Amino acid sequence: MPRLSMRGAAAAALLLFLAIAQPAVAQGHGRGLGRGKHNQPQPEPENPIPGTGVRHFGTWLDDATLLPPWKGWMTFGVGYWRSTFGHQWDAPSIDAGMGISRRLQIAITAPLSRVRYADGTSIRGLGDTYVAAKIGLIAPQKGRPYGLAVVPVLEYLSSGSVQEGDGRLHWGLPVAFEWRFQALRAYGSAGYFSRGAVFGAGALEVPVTNKLTLTGVLSHSRSLEEDLLSDALELSRTRWDLAGSASYTVKSATVFATLGRTISRLDENGTSLVVTVGASGGFQGRRARR
Repeated sequence: MPRLSMRGAAAAALLLFLAIAQPAVAQGHGRGLGRGKHNQPQPEPENPIPGTGVRHFGTWLDDATLLPPWKGWMTFGVGYWRSTFGHQWDAPSIDAGMGISRRLQIAITAPLSRVRYADGTSIRGLGDTYVAAKIGLIAPQKGRPYGLAVVPVLEYLSSGSVQEGDGRLHWGLPVAFEWRFQALRAYGSAGYFSRGAVFGAGALEVPVTNKLTLTGVLSHSRSLEEDLLSDALELSRTRWDLAGSASYTVKSATVFATLGRTISRLDENGTSLVVTVGASGGFQGRRARR
């Protein structure tokens, strides 16, 4: 598999990190089984304030590079996520994708998740599932270092992530960009999630050796929905997250590790620690081998 494609698989691993880092919302190659205090039993106040008490955030990280038709990748990861109200394990997180044509690539992400709350209760099962179609508009190539793509996303929530009166099926529309420099690559996305969030995320990818690559990611999301209870609880409308990743190519696979956290004000919608490890590998369908 070409080296750039393997780096793309490592970028998908960072996508998995960003998904874990966003509780209770559309999350970019997402996760989120029961994240958010709205899934825990709460006492009824005498004069309830309308609202959910949960801000919706979402982030999607991608580049503008597409795999050749019928070539793909598969990533297996294990992730740990911690916040003020509990922690979550995703094991395994599975991310896979394949090029369909010169301008179309599809991908799916699905985790098995377990959430444990501070009060000792827990839930487990299939987490939020995402299906994405990356459509190339401008392809990076020799003589043209930049690229642009749109990435329509369908989000199917786990039962534990659905708020009362809400549906399980949602969507997002990220726009991805990429610029290749001589010594590094910059890429990122910006867009909207239908559950009420806008976002921007950027990454710098630096090859240290022929096998080792380091990547840094900064993401920002803003909740658009009015929620009086969240206002009363002084939950921030914006969120910043920072992550770092190291990936190492071993023969035909890439192993990776990521570390990150929320760097803006840490309230109940923030993440105090995220750690993921895993491996990505490439494959090709029969049509690609002909």
